[in-house]
Amino acid sequence: MKKISALILTCFSVFLWSQKINPNAIRLLDTASEELSKNSTFYIKFNYLYVIPGQKSSAETGQVYAAKEKYHLILPNITQIYDGYKVYTISKEDKEITSSDREDGTSLSPTNILSLYKKGFDIFFEGTSTINGTKCNIIKLVPTDKKKSRSIVLAIAKNKLVRISENYNDGSSLILTIIDFRENLIVNKSLLSFDKNNYKDYTLTEL
Repeated sequence: MKKISALILTCFSVFLWSQKINPNAIRLLDTASEELSKNSTFYIKFNYLYVIPGQKSSAETGQVYAAKEKYHLILPNITQIYDGYKVYTISKEDKEITSSDREDGTSLSPTNILSLYKKGFDIFFEGTSTINGTKCNIIKLVPTDKKKSRSIVLAIAKNKLVRISENYNDGSSLILTIIDFRENLIVNKSLLSFDKNNYKDYTLTEL
């Protein structure tokens, strides 16, 4: 479970002139990205599934509260907080906290899912598919840097993200399906900041 949670976190990442861009796909992404950016805050509840060939998979549920680039991600055994300056990853099982500077933007996070495509990916329109009764447009992002080990598939309906899949070269994949999305709700500021006093018996490591 800890491994799955860690993959979610790295999931929830070359140059523009080298990109192959499908016009329909980029239009859908631009519109969905613009719609999401209009929200001062949002809340997402999602199911996630980590699939490994030949192994049994199990689904779990996660939540994220976000305000612009800040977020509070909650998974069964891991919590992650980005306060606009540092990322704090909190392991309940190990009672450990790691603190790191903001990533370079090449990895997925809860607040860059619909902006990551703007740099470093070839963008393809894969047609449509029905997901949980909703007809979705399917867009595939393939890294222009061939050393990258995964591609990303986005399912979008009515300018909103429905599902995201991160697919790895070893055949494994991480699939997140949104089951609840709420816009412009009141998010307690304490959720978007880290207070060590709330984790007095945890070990904090600065990376």
